[in-house]
Amino acid sequence: MAHRHHLDLDPTGTAHVTDVVRADDLVIAVCDNAHEELTGPVRPRLHWSVPDPARADTDEAFEAAYADLADRVDRLAPAVLPRGPR
Repeated sequence: MAHRHHLDLDPTGTAHVTDVVRADDLVIAVCDNAHEELTGPVRPRLHWSVPDPARADTDEAFEAAYADLADRVDRLAPAVLPRGPR
């Protein structure tokens, strides 16, 4: 599924958020548990409650989650990307 959308996933696994996040990063939790559990210096600034597609384990569920997140990112990006000189 990830390859269909040209997402490059690390085959060795995932990193913990505290190992990759920088102070000026925008952290968005897409899981209710992650939103509640992330504390300290890594605190989500946004929370998007997205149903976990792994629970349904269907291509349709993964496509719906991808489409939902892609749409949200497309709408958010212009507001958070640095603007060039005016």
